[in-house]
Amino acid sequence: CDNIMAGTYPNLIVATKSLAKDKGIAGFYTGWWPGIAGKIPSYGLTWTLFEQVKRIRSSMSDRPAKDIENSIMGCIASATTVCVMIPMDTVKTRLVTQMNYPDLVPYKGINDCFRRVLKEEGAGAFYRGLAPRLLSVVPMIGIQFGVYEVSQL
Repeated sequence: CDNIMAGTYPNLIVATKSLAKDKGIAGFYTGWWPGIAGKIPSYGLTWTLFEQVKRIRSSMSDRPAKDIENSIMGCIASATTVCVMIPMDTVKTRLVTQMNYPDLVPYKGINDCFRRVLKEEGAGAFYRGLAPRLLSVVPMIGIQFGVYEVSQL
């Protein structure tokens, strides 16, 4: 998906055919490790933050949280997580899409990518995609937590 979003392939069908032809089965797993390394802590952090926000809210009110409040607490937790984790997502995207930039000296891995981006572009480079990431993730996770809390009743 990162390569489709980066413009390497125009759509999923072309991406699938090209990856299979050019890189074989291994092509489908490019960026797998950085992706997993970012997702697992991200989900853990989001759940932890959600529970902490719920606890703080409960200390301020005796009544159970309304559905919309649960969704808002999920939005707060996910927005915080996105802000913390976006550097890892940036590194993953850079590693997966580097083949689009033949003039770029290839990154050797996660650490090399992180260090080079920081040195060559500054810390702000990790947060360039923050606004679209927040717009895409926060509402989805807010709804997820709202539905989760309703299902617990």
